[in-house]
Amino acid sequence: MPTDDKQLYVVRKDLSGGSNSRQHPTIIGENQSAVLENIDIGVMGEARKRSGLASIADLTVVADGLFGFDPDGGTFKLVASYEGMLKSWTPDSPTFASIASVGGLSSGVPMSFVKAGELGEGDVLILSNGTDYALRMNQTPTFQDIGNASTSSMPKTSVMAYYRNILWALVDGNLYFSDAYPADYSVAFASTNAFRLPVGTERALIGLRDVGIVIMGSDQIWGLNPSAPPVSTDKPEKLLEIGCAASNTAKMVGDDVLFLAKDGVRGLFRTQQDKLQAGLAFPLSFPLKTEFEDIDWSQITKACSVVFDNKYFISLPTGISTYNNQVWVFYPALKAWVVIKGWNVGGWATLRINGEERLYAIDSNSGMVYRCWSGTDDNGTAVALNFTSRQEDLGQPLVEKIGGELEIESEVAGSVSALLIYVSIDGSDFQLLRTLDISSANAPELPVTLPFTLADSYMVRNKIHLDSLGNWRTLQIKILNSQLNALPIIIYGYNIITFAEEYINE
Repeated sequence: MPTDDKQLYVVRKDLSGGSNSRQHPTIIGENQSAVLENIDIGVMGEARKRSGLASIADLTVVADGLFGFDPDGGTFKLVASYEGMLKSWTPDSPTFASIASVGGLSSGVPMSFVKAGELGEGDVLILSNGTDYALRMNQTPTFQDIGNASTSSMPKTSVMAYYRNILWALVDGNLYFSDAYPADYSVAFASTNAFRLPVGTERALIGLRDVGIVIMGSDQIWGLNPSAPPVSTDKPEKLLEIGCAASNTAKMVGDDVLFLAKDGVRGLFRTQQDKLQAGLAFPLSFPLKTEFEDIDWSQITKACSVVFDNKYFISLPTGISTYNNQVWVFYPALKAWVVIKGWNVGGWATLRINGEERLYAIDSNSGMVYRCWSGTDDNGTAVALNFTSRQEDLGQPLVEKIGGELEIESEVAGSVSALLIYVSIDGSDFQLLRTLDISSANAPELPVTLPFTLADSYMVRNKIHLDSLGNWRTLQIKILNSQLNALPIIIYGYNIITFAEEYINE
C-alpha cells in the first residue's frame, strides 16, 4: 500500500446509546448499535455479555404470581401463587413450602400482591386476583378473608396500592380507599369512600411521594393528591389521554412512571413535558422499531415489568408466542435499550437478602422459578451475545475504501472463549471474517519469566486485516458468542483504519 494514500479511521469506545432498529444503520447515533442482544451496557465504555439466571425451584406448573415479601422486622420470603395454592421460599429452603391452607382461590387467575400496614400486625400482605375475595396474610402467617358480602369490605380487583397508610383499590372506574392504618381490613372500606374516574379498564395504581397517587386505566391516566384522610373535595385531574396497555408494566423509575402504552413504553411525566414543549411525544422505546412490530398484542395483558439494579425490565409476548418470550431492558441514566433473548418471564419479584437486592422470576412457559441477573449462563444454557454495530463510512460516504485493519478490544475470558467476527460490506449479507481467541490460554507472554502469575483479567487487542474485502464504502461489524463462559465476556470497542481509494475520472 503506498505511504501517501489518505488514511481514514474511526474509534468506537462509547457504546452507551443502546440499540436502534428504527433508523438505517448508516445514520443511527455514533454511540448506538443496530443490534444489542443479551448485552449489558451499564458500565460506560463496555458491552458485556449479560448476566444469566439460575433455577431455585420447580413448581411443575406455571405460577399465577410472585412477590418478594420483606416485612420490617420479620422473615423475608418469596410468595408464589399457583393452582389455587400459596407457597413460600426462603434461601434456607431448597423448595417452595406451603404457607397455610387457603381455599377458594381460582386456578390460573393472575394474583396481585401489595405490602400494607395494619394496626397490631405491622406489615401484612394483601392478595387479590379480581375474581375471588381478597385475602390478608400476616407474618405468622395466617390468612383473613377481607372481602365478603359486607358493605365495608374490599372490592374485588387486582389493581391495588398502599399509599399514605391507606389501601387503595381501583375497579370499574371507581377508586376506593380504606381507613388509614386500620386494625381490620375486612371492615375498613365504605362504598362512599370512592372517587369516580373515567380511566377505562383498571390497569395500575402508583403512589408518588410528593405528587400523589397515579390512577392508570386502559383509556386515560389521572392523578389524585389526597388529603389525610381523603375528603370529597379532593379533586382528581387528568394527566394523559394515553392509556396503559398492561397492568403489570407500570413502575416508578427514578422521577417518572414507566408503562406500556399502545405505541410502546412511555414515561408519564416525560410524555407530559414533551407535549407541552414540542406538541408531540415519542415513546421511550421508539428506537426499538423491529422489536415493537413483533409484539403479539392479543397476549399483551401478560406483559410485566420490574425495576432492578437501576434498570427497567419489561417482559413481552412476541411473534406467535402465547406467553412472554422476550425482555427489553431500559437504562434510565443512558436513555438506552438492549434486548434479552432466552428469558420467558411471566412474573418478576425482588427481595433483599443479607442487604443485597436480588431479582427473581417465574418462567411463563414452565414451573421454574429463577434467580435472574446472576452468573454467566441461563441455568446451564449458554447466553447468545449479538453485537451488531452501526454501518461505518468513516466520515466519507461517497469515497471507496480499501485495505487497512479492524481492531477489536475485549477482555480475556476464561480458558475457552472466542468471538466470531462478521462483516457486511455496503449493506450486503454478513460474512465470517475471523474467529478471535480471547481465552486466557492465548494471553500475551512477558519477555522474561517472573516469579508470579498474571491475573486472569486484562484487555486484549486483536487486529484483522481488511485487504481481502476489496473496495467498499461502508463496513458493518457483527460480533457473536454462544459459548458457556465462566468469566464475563466484555467488548470495549472497535477501531477501523483504512485508506481512501484514489479517484479516477473516467
